[in-house]
Order: sequence, then C-alpha cells, then structure tokens
Amino acid sequence: MIGLLILAVVLGYIFLSKLIVTKVYKSYGVKKANIALAIMVLIPTWDVILGFPVYAYLCATKAGVHIYKTVDNVEGFYVGEKDIANQPYEPYKGYKYIDYKEIHNGKPTGKYYRSYWVDYFKDRNESQYCVYPKYPNSSTHPYTRAFNEGRCIVKQEIPESEVSRWDTSLKKKKTNSFEIFLLGINLEKVGEIKDRKTNEILSEKLSVKWSTGWFFGRLFSFETGHVRNWNCGTSYSNVFEMHYKTLVNKQGDK
Repeated sequence: MIGLLILAVVLGYIFLSKLIVTKVYKSYGVKKANIALAIMVLIPTWDVILGFPVYAYLCATKAGVHIYKTVDNVEGFYVGEKDIANQPYEPYKGYKYIDYKEIHNGKPTGKYYRSYWVDYFKDRNESQYCVYPKYPNSSTHPYTRAFNEGRCIVKQEIPESEVSRWDTSLKKKKTNSFEIFLLGINLEKVGEIKDRKTNEILSEKLSVKWSTGWFFGRLFSFETGHVRNWNCGTSYSNVFEMHYKTLVNKQGDK
C-alpha cells in the first residue's frame, strides 16, 4: 500500500511538472520552459544535487584518520570506562598494558585499573591479580586455554595519578555546522588520541554521514524501514592505524 502511494505521488508530480512546463512553453517560449523544467527537477532533488558533491568533498578531505603528532616507545594507554562484568580486558597487540576506569551497572566505581598479560608460573608476585576465567571448564574459550597454559590477564588497581597520559577514550562527538545539516550531512569525530597532561590532540578519526537527501532518503527508506545513509571514514581498520601510527609501541610489533 505504501509503495503504491509513493508511486502515485511520483507520477502525480511528474504529471504536474509536465503540465506546468507545457504551459510555460506555450506562453513564454523554450528558454523559460527550460528554466521551469529545471525548477521542477530541483524541488525534490536540490539537496541531492548539492549534497553529493559536498559529501564527496568531505570524504576526500576530512574523513578518515588524521595524525598530527606521534609518540615513540609507548607501552600502554588509557581506554576510558570499562564495565566490571566484561573483564578481563586484553591489551592491544604490541602494547604492554591498557588503563581504564571501572564502572559497574553503568556507574563509575571510582577505581582505575591496569590490565596486562603475565606468565603466572614465572611472575608469582603478579598471580594474585590474575582475572580467573568465566568459563573454567571450557576447552574452546581462548582465555580459558591461555589460563590453563600458565598465562593470565592481570587486573591491578592503580591511583588516578598513574593512569597513562595517552588518552584514547573518545567514542563519538558531533561537529555539525548549520549549512552541512541542511543537506543532511553530519561530520562526526568518532575517535581521538590526546595527551591528558597537556590536552593536546595527537590524532583524530572523522566520519561523514549523508542521508542521501530528504526525497531520495525517504523514498529508499520504505524498503528497509529507516532512512538510507552513506558513510565514509568509518572503517574499523583505521582505528588500529590511528593507534599504531600515533602511539608507536615500544616493541615495534604490530
């Protein structure tokens, strides 16, 4: 039923446009008829005609990872809030540790922790901080297997003053401008690494989202149930690119 209604609206608009252009042609000639035709085409599609070049430009110039400064010999960094229910938290490959702020049921506990791998047969002093497997009888769970082989992830409480100065906790921040918003285009900061001591931004990851215009966006939305969007700069691979190229790990192993 909705599809037939859309078809009826489109056909009705085409009929109306043809009628208007024909009358203008008979009354004022070819030049003004062409202007009338252009206006009728632009009424439902102006934001697509203007939006796509703007979207393509932002994808080419703004979207993706932007690295402003690199730091060498980094052993670990701060990743923001982590829920106690989902531990243990594994450090990124090539780094020694990650620091995080613990939350429980969505509320901060006021505690900060450092998470890293140890061999508990060799590091007996660290074994007291080992996070035990949630599935101790599992033969397939990766962490259970590692634990049974003598390796564990340590969860060690640290004071806030010892939390790494390299902060990667930003998840998403809108940076809309009014002109972009009129075209259905959103420019968002979806990742950032900054120096917690100086508040200097070392790198950032930007995403551009376009709703394909009010007419076509809603026309295509009936197929999926929501407005169809185009995105660029959202590849998960460049999240790791941002980390490894900004915070060069001490081991040099990616």
